[in-house]
Amino acid sequence: MYNFSRQYIFFFLAALSVTLTACKKEFLEVEPKGAIVAQDTKDYESLLNTARISASSAISFLGDEVAAQNDYFNGADVYRQRLFEYSSSALLPDQLPEMDYLTQNYVFNKIIAEVMQSKGGTDQQKLQIMAEAKGGRALCHLLFVNEFGKPYNNGSAVTDLGVPIITDADVTNTSYKRATVQEVYDFIIKDLTEAIPNLTKPFAHTGKMSKAAAEALLARTYLYMHNYQQARVHLDNSFSALSNSTRVPMLYNYNETLGTNGSWLPLGPDGFGPELMPLATLNEDLESIYNVSMNSFNIGSANTFVTTPETGALYSKNDYRLKIYSNQELFGDVVFSEGVRRYPRFEAEVGISLPDMYLMRAELKARANDLAGAKSDLEILRKNRMPEDEVEVPSVVAASQQNLVLFILQERIREFALKGMRWYDMRRLSTDQVEAYRNSVSYSHKIYDASGNAVETLTFAPKNLVLKFGKKLMDQHPQLIEND
Repeated sequence: MYNFSRQYIFFFLAALSVTLTACKKEFLEVEPKGAIVAQDTKDYESLLNTARISASSAISFLGDEVAAQNDYFNGADVYRQRLFEYSSSALLPDQLPEMDYLTQNYVFNKIIAEVMQSKGGTDQQKLQIMAEAKGGRALCHLLFVNEFGKPYNNGSAVTDLGVPIITDADVTNTSYKRATVQEVYDFIIKDLTEAIPNLTKPFAHTGKMSKAAAEALLARTYLYMHNYQQARVHLDNSFSALSNSTRVPMLYNYNETLGTNGSWLPLGPDGFGPELMPLATLNEDLESIYNVSMNSFNIGSANTFVTTPETGALYSKNDYRLKIYSNQELFGDVVFSEGVRRYPRFEAEVGISLPDMYLMRAELKARANDLAGAKSDLEILRKNRMPEDEVEVPSVVAASQQNLVLFILQERIREFALKGMRWYDMRRLSTDQVEAYRNSVSYSHKIYDASGNAVETLTFAPKNLVLKFGKKLMDQHPQLIEND
């Protein structure tokens, strides 16, 4: 009997998700209200446990670390082509943008509105469930505003258009108006601040909002707002909260998992990366603190979107992270040009994870001129990603605040290339007060031929760091205002 690997299982799941995505429901449409009637506290906890947040797959190929291959580009999904080109009309008139997290936001709103009146549970149980729902709702809005709202700018956040703040569990509402960016961030902070004291259960599962996850999420929120002092406070709180975990998180040592005879090997002939690498959606990934997965695989674009040669050049040849990527086409024998690699796995983690937390803390320490502390955090990650003799941060980098911050931003690309995280970094860096950090964002996408020569350069501007709602959604919700 043929032994189907879990990679193939996820291949079929990914193909199914493409089919389902093509048949999207209307904005905020979920199961009818009467489909599930929650009455007991345990019913609301069960409802909460089914609410798994996912991010838009669009952001995985919108970062400046992404290039396209000319031989495959015209055969890719048209929506993805247009997004990559930063087209003013990426969505066709009958298409809706990816907003799956708003379905989960509906669930969170229902729980928040009703759980305290539920039967059978203690007040503490109800407060815990409400707190988890508020943390989830905050995360949904943070994803929402970082796709469709303007990047946070200290000088204009009070007037810049954000996204609707959705606190009702009513699928018939069509009167949603866009709040300002400041109002959305204030709402996120309020939800998280109210949730954290009642998140008393220790971190035990990547699908459950814990105090550690909520504190890290609050730190990320303040990081996007350029409030680095508050971000550091809450990130330290998050690390502290992990100390009593019932599921102990850890950084994987790629020297052991991806080195010679590594436990995640073989890479396999199917082109889907390390066969035994853990999956965050299955609660396997010990680096994940709160899982927000993004579907990173599309059969029509499997060979289209790849790292730029410049991104490939950021890695040393012995960096084991390169083994997660592939320099060969899927279902073929073509080897890509130097530095060009595709991300072959079916999911990318954009939620709360240890690698992101260490890199955030390193950046926050460097921005506060704690260069030694930043270097230490950075090397904690690096020693788990490459051979020992390459771990140390170069002295010319470690001695300069600006050089160190830029190096950390590059480390974020090395850690998260083609996984969607660069989109969020580009947005926050586009409004950074330090010119060198603003200039670290490239406002272009390039299309390369098989020999690695750029055949087309597509330029865009900071105003393009937002997605569009599209004609269909605008028709459904006439009080929305479209992005420029």
